[in-house]
Amino acid sequence: MKPQIKKWLNELPEYVAGRTIEEIKAAYNISNVYKLASNENLFGPCEAVKKILSENIGTVNYYPDSDAREVRQKIADHYKIRPENIIMGNGTDQIIEMICDCFIDEGDNVVTADPNFLIYEKSARKCGGTIVKVPLQDFKQDIKGIMKKVNENTKIVFIASPHNPSGTIITKNEFEYLLDKVKQDVLVVMDEAYCEYLDDAEKFDTISYVSERPNLAVLRTFSKIYGLAGLRIGYGISSADIIADLNRIRMPFNISSLAQKAACAAIDDCEYILKIRDTVKAEREKFAEALKKEGIGFIKSCANFMLISTEGKTREIVEELLKKGFIVRPGENLGMPGYIRVSFATPEIDDLFLKNLIKIYRTFVKK
Repeated sequence: MKPQIKKWLNELPEYVAGRTIEEIKAAYNISNVYKLASNENLFGPCEAVKKILSENIGTVNYYPDSDAREVRQKIADHYKIRPENIIMGNGTDQIIEMICDCFIDEGDNVVTADPNFLIYEKSARKCGGTIVKVPLQDFKQDIKGIMKKVNENTKIVFIASPHNPSGTIITKNEFEYLLDKVKQDVLVVMDEAYCEYLDDAEKFDTISYVSERPNLAVLRTFSKIYGLAGLRIGYGISSADIIADLNRIRMPFNISSLAQKAACAAIDDCEYILKIRDTVKAEREKFAEALKKEGIGFIKSCANFMLISTEGKTREIVEELLKKGFIVRPGENLGMPGYIRVSFATPEIDDLFLKNLIKIYRTFVKK
C-alpha cells in the first residue's frame, strides 16, 4: 500500500524527451554523436553571453532578482513596450503552465491544432480542463477549423508559428481572422519559439497587436536561436492585466541569475542572431535540394528543423542513423508517423548527415 496520486494524473500525456548524447555513445560504443532531435542551436550562444557567464559565476551564492527587472527592461526596450507587459518563465513551458493554472478550471477547454506542442495539453489537463484538437490541413494549422471548435467552454486557443513539428507558419490574415472572430473572454496564445528563424517577408509584428487586444499573449524564448536552452529562460508578452494575473501564481526566483544575465547579453547581439538565421536558411535550402534530387519527401519548413518522410521505415532509418551517431526525433513521438524530425546543425555536420541519410534511405526504401 502507498499514498495514492490524483486519478487524473494517470490520464496525462507523456512528454517523450530526445535521447542524450551520452546515452547514445554508451549504447552504440561510438565517440562522435550529433544531437539533431531537440531543435537546439548547435552553434551555441554568442561570445558576449559566454563572457557574461564566466564573469558572473561567482555570484551564484546570491538569490536572483525575483522580478527579473533588468532582463524585462531589455526586452521592453527591444520591442518598444513596457516591462509591465512582460513575464519571465523557466522556459516558455512554465509560462504555458502558468496560463493554464490561471484560466483553466474543471469543465473548461483549450483548442489547438493536432499535433502541436504537448505542453499545451498537459498543462490544461493538469488543471481539470479538456483539449479540443483540430487536425492539420496540408501540415498547416487550420485556423478556420480551430475557430469553429471554440465554444462557450473555451478559455484558451493555442497557436504556434512556426508550428512544431511541421515547421509551417500562419499568415497575418489568418492571425487577424482568429483575433477578430474569437470572443474577448477567450485568451489567444501565439507561441513564437522559432520566430527569429523567419525571413523578413514571412514575419509580421504580433507584439504590436497586444496593445489593442487584451486577450492576446505572445510567447518567445531564448532557448532556440539564442542558444540558451540549458539555462531555461523564456518570456510572455500580454496586457498589463494578464501579466499581473500570471504574476499572482508565478513562483519567486523562477529565473536563475545567470539566465537573466545571459539573456540580457543575448538580446543585444542582433548581428549574431541574423548570422544564425541566414546560416540556418542556407541549410534548409541545402536539405531541400538534396532531398528533392534523391526523391525523398519532406515538408517545407520555416524553422530550424524539417520533417522528412520515411515511407514506413521510421524504425529502421532511426536505428541506422543512431549507429552513425545521429540522434533524430521519430515522428511517432510527435504525432507525425511516417516522418522523422531533424534539426539543422553546422554545415559540416549537415553534410555528413545528408550523406548518411541518403545511403540509409537507398538501403531501406529504394532498394
